Amino acid sequence: MLIRSVIAASLVAAGIAAVPSSAYAATAAYSPERVCGKGFHRVKDGYRAMTTRDGAVFGHVYLMYNKRAGKNCVAAIKTAYTGTRTVTGAYLEVKGGGRSEDEQRYQYYAETGHVDGAWKCVRYAGWTRDPDNRVTAWGGRKSFGNCGG
Repeated sequence: MLIRSVIAASLVAAGIAAVPSSAYAATAAYSPERVCGKGFHRVKDGYRAMTTRDGAVFGHVYLMYNKRAGKNCVAAIKTAYTGTRTVTGAYLEVKGGGRSEDEQRYQYYAETGHVDGAWKCVRYAGWTRDPDNRVTAWGGRKSFGNCGG
């Protein structure tokens, strides 16, 4: 207990905040599990950073799956310009099946909704732009994968 108090006092004296920034805290409140809903879990090879041509990361895109329901979902979660409405989108396509796309001016994330896809291959993407609509960050998988249900 004494050690924690000394560390906290040292951080305060050094001017270092021991709490995350408000932008980080707002983004952290939106996990892909929370965005897609109950029963959805991250899948293998279902994560990509949304990067610009220059390599800046503006967020992350997640392919999610609900085994009980046999449904997929994609969540594109911003880490740049959070709280600001910027064009943000998510895309999901099931090979030989349905597809869903969501693109609007969002503050924190875009989500595709739930698409049937048990035992079918999928491809997915997420993107977001800067407030001036000049720079796009994209992430995803252009080829079909995750075919095992």
